[in-house]
Amino acid sequence: MKNADLNLLVHFDALMATRSVSRAAEQMGISQPAMSAALSRLRRIFNDPLFIREAGAWGPTAKARELNLAFRPLLDRWRLESQPKSEFDPSTTRRVISIYASDYLQYAVMPKIVSALSEHAPGLVVRVVPAKLFHGLNMVETNHVELVLGHFPQPAPSLRARFLFEERSVCIVRTGHPCLKQRWGLDTFLAYPHADLAAHTRNFGQQIDDTLAAMDRTRQIGATLASYLACPFVVGSSNLIATLPFSVADGFKKISGTTLLEVPLALPLFNVSVYWHERYQKDQAHAWVRQLIGEILSR
Repeated sequence: MKNADLNLLVHFDALMATRSVSRAAEQMGISQPAMSAALSRLRRIFNDPLFIREAGAWGPTAKARELNLAFRPLLDRWRLESQPKSEFDPSTTRRVISIYASDYLQYAVMPKIVSALSEHAPGLVVRVVPAKLFHGLNMVETNHVELVLGHFPQPAPSLRARFLFEERSVCIVRTGHPCLKQRWGLDTFLAYPHADLAAHTRNFGQQIDDTLAAMDRTRQIGATLASYLACPFVVGSSNLIATLPFSVADGFKKISGTTLLEVPLALPLFNVSVYWHERYQKDQAHAWVRQLIGEILSR
């Protein structure tokens, strides 16, 4: 048997980052058939499909996520050691990096990012631009910001991406909600009005509605909110039901007076990536920040 081609690890990393054969091919500068062939070889090597279709989007299997955790530190170290050396020194740099992120991601990841930058690059200042409905990746394409954090299924070919982490979703209701006296399931989930989240691009809420539509079911929207962090408090003072990323729901359950429930739908994990424009690909300070964010959030 021939030794496996270690270059396939780079192909695998691109597939994990983009969740798309065509976009992974664009990111690596190869043809789509070549990337498809690489995926076929990876599937044979690991005896696993690695990526499967879930709720209208490609997602990694449990085996792919396991491999990503194992291989990512090796690839990160390789990129760090093999990139051209320059005079760039994070400890002395003076620069502002603008990042576009929803309040969910500001809550979930910015404490870690700012803490690491304060330690390693005290002169590098982060400027966070709050998410607005339907802006999303347009902000980085038009150079209003340098990085975007979030979940975007269809980024433009001019953008690059790096997968950061996945998180499951949960439902929240106020403690004392009448649904807690009923058997929890899809019918109970749909029997009450919902708080919908229009923050960022509404990809999160759209995923729920698309899954229900495939079952010929719909939910009633009682309120549309622009803030993930406000949602637990709205739910805590009403009979609304909401579906949120676990970190937000768990972090606010005590002070908002809410209870967590499993989502009675087969929702894929909510995946978050960092996106940037090709214009910054060879900017070494920018690359250092991307690398730092990737290392922190993939742990």
